Parts: sequence; structure tokens; C-alpha cells
Amino acid sequence: MKGRPFLGILSGFLFGLFLGITLFLFGVIPLNSDLLLILPILGIVVGLVMAWWAPFGKPPTAQGPITSPPIASKEPKSPEPGSQG
Repeated sequence: MKGRPFLGILSGFLFGLFLGITLFLFGVIPLNSDLLLILPILGIVVGLVMAWWAPFGKPPTAQGPITSPPIASKEPKSPEPGSQG
């Protein structure tokens, strides 16, 4: 598995836990709700999936900066003295 699964599990758990506490304190869900148990577990799953899927870290191949040739100057040329046009 690529990524950081332990960090994803820990972050997801803490996010779900604090989300549940916040929803309880603001009166959105009651204390006897099953959602307070489901949110940390759902956070663990989402954190694990994000750690597996997200391309965090160093890219597999390091490439140098892409440079383009300098653009030629597009300044208007002044007419030569003695020429018409």
C-alpha cells in the first residue's frame, strides 16, 4: 500500500470523533444516537481510503523544469531613413 495508512487512520478517526462531538454540542444529534459511534468508524475508513488513493509524497519520477526557447522580440521596426513606406 502506498501513502501513509497509519496517518490516514489516525486523522480520520480524530476527524470523525470531533465531528460527532461538535454535532452533539450544537444539538444537531442527541447523545443516544448511533451516529456518534458511526462517525469515528466512517472517519477511519475514509482516512484509510484517502491514504491509499491520494498521491501524497514524492512523485515517482523527478523531472527538471520544462523550459521553452526565448520568444523573439516583436517590437515594431523603425523605417530606415530615406525609404518610403
